[in-house]
Amino acid sequence: MFTALVFKEWREKALVFFFELGILALLVAASFAFRDNADVREWLVFAVLLVFFPSAALVLGASGFDAEFRGGAWAYLFSRPVRKSVVWPAKLAALLGLLAALWLAYLTVWRADPGMADFTGSIRVLLGRPYEPGFPWWSVGQSFFMLTVAFSLSLLHDKPLNVLFASLALGLLIPAAAWAALNGWVTGYLARTDPSKSLPILLVSQVLAALAFAAASFLTFVRSDFSQPRRRMLGFARWLAPLLVLAAAGAAAWLLLSPASVERYMTLMRTTGGEPCFLTERGIFVSSGETGRIRWLAKMKQSYFFHASVAGGRAAYTFVDIDGRDDIVEELWIADANGRRRVIGRAPRENEWPREAPIADLMLSPDGSRIAILSANIYGKKSWPRRPPLWIINADGTGFENVPEDPALFGGADHRSYFRFVAWAPDGRGVFIHKEIPKWRGVSSIWLYDFDRRAARLVRDNATLASWYLPVSPRGDSLAIVVGQKTPEEPGSLELLDLGTMEPTNIVGTAGEIDRVVTPVSWDPRGDRLAYVSRRIEPGGQAAYVLAVYSLADGKSVAERPIARSESVSRELSPSWTADASRLVILDRGVDALRFLGPDLEEIDRVVLPRWMDRFSGLRIVGEKVIIDNGETRALWRYDLAKKRWKKVY
Repeated sequence: MFTALVFKEWREKALVFFFELGILALLVAASFAFRDNADVREWLVFAVLLVFFPSAALVLGASGFDAEFRGGAWAYLFSRPVRKSVVWPAKLAALLGLLAALWLAYLTVWRADPGMADFTGSIRVLLGRPYEPGFPWWSVGQSFFMLTVAFSLSLLHDKPLNVLFASLALGLLIPAAAWAALNGWVTGYLARTDPSKSLPILLVSQVLAALAFAAASFLTFVRSDFSQPRRRMLGFARWLAPLLVLAAAGAAAWLLLSPASVERYMTLMRTTGGEPCFLTERGIFVSSGETGRIRWLAKMKQSYFFHASVAGGRAAYTFVDIDGRDDIVEELWIADANGRRRVIGRAPRENEWPREAPIADLMLSPDGSRIAILSANIYGKKSWPRRPPLWIINADGTGFENVPEDPALFGGADHRSYFRFVAWAPDGRGVFIHKEIPKWRGVSSIWLYDFDRRAARLVRDNATLASWYLPVSPRGDSLAIVVGQKTPEEPGSLELLDLGTMEPTNIVGTAGEIDRVVTPVSWDPRGDRLAYVSRRIEPGGQAAYVLAVYSLADGKSVAERPIARSESVSRELSPSWTADASRLVILDRGVDALRFLGPDLEEIDRVVLPRWMDRFSGLRIVGEKVIIDNGETRALWRYDLAKKRWKKVY
């Protein structure tokens, strides 16, 4: 009987369905007719997604019980040998099938025309954000939501037009209320700050609201006396109110307990100390050198923080506090090893804080007592900040100063330059800054800004950092740089720059068999040796990638070993020294294993990575623990060198 009722509904709604199918065909044909006019075609595509499908769903849903009202066929319907609990789902299933048929027709055209995908991406295009092409599932969800609401209300009134307008009002009010909640201060203005999380929650709220309407309608249909319309409406309202409250509670629970997977992230931070630190959506974590355990250095309830630096047992980081559309404040926080944290700077603050540009980079001094700040990292034509970009402040909030700008470093109106901190000077009287001019094929240079002289000095031209993680030696006296390598494919020499005397020492150049240096490099814990990879051309013309160890005491490479045939494998070795500097550990993607190399780079041990660790981003060694970042799940895993066991630590 269920199937018979479904076919009956299809026959009765066939005229409405084919009318809507004809309108869809006209809109699709028009989009093909204006194939060469991208603006008109985009408007037509979004007319289908934003207007046609929700309207078609409303019309179908509002006609759910139209035949029974129009012909007075309630008695005939209930006199048939079928229970009420079967009639209601049969009608809904028939209408859902008709709407699904409309979407199937549109999907067929969408698959046949790949260019249409350029206009039907995520709904975040409506927010003015970039979007990725893909099938518009957000429109599918909205149309089925509108149909469910309209069908649930259709048994309450005998005039479909009234049902249509009521369904339209509720169908727009509920998503608007959910969207307003996601833009409120309670949720931290989630819709604007994190659409990747807010949009799934919006769809979940619509699904739960649709289930509430459907449940209230079903209970009303099964229990009500259809000879008393007013009592039927009151019964529906009594069922709907608590169910909507439960739906709202379910959406709130989803918001709090089920964060979107794309919300997770993890970034290995630059530090001026020896302990690796990670910036995550839950805060800043540091791996203890004594125990190898991960501990919270700064906890965060919201993930609106972007720059951080760790040194001297402290962490300095920026945090964006959003209290309203026009009340967005950037703060500078400091946290110590005991978890105590305080705000030491807040922008905008008139005449004190760089309100014209956000903080682009910051760096704690090695003892954690002072912080250097760049208020923007792009300068040049049409990008001049209204005040000098370099600031310094003590970790206790005192001594805040905007140091004078040196045109030699930050000047130049004919090109754009990018800046980031490299290291503090050993005497603490200045900071080293890396400057890059992308327009000139990645031309980079190393500068020193002297706080006492209030002037900048060019230290090394045509040079870039040999490692973005820890280019400075653990003693803080040497900087590993690559000179003369404008692109990764060009030759370049590896040099050590003495941060005290500014004198460079060439480690390996481009003479002889060496073609170029492959970064990154790795310092041993004492700062006595440096591991690096160079590409060498063999007699047959083939390239080989050689891992080498340079000794500062001997002034030469003391060990070498061919390590890879592929440059992609050699760049991802992530060499790291054990705490006693007796072994060098590398991540070899060629064999998916941790390889332990001795003083002469001979392999003394190998640990095969577990199968579930299919992607990894790098490793760091802390004490007797190897910390590996799983790039697929954004998780940290620890391998205990003594116990030879794996453990997930974050």
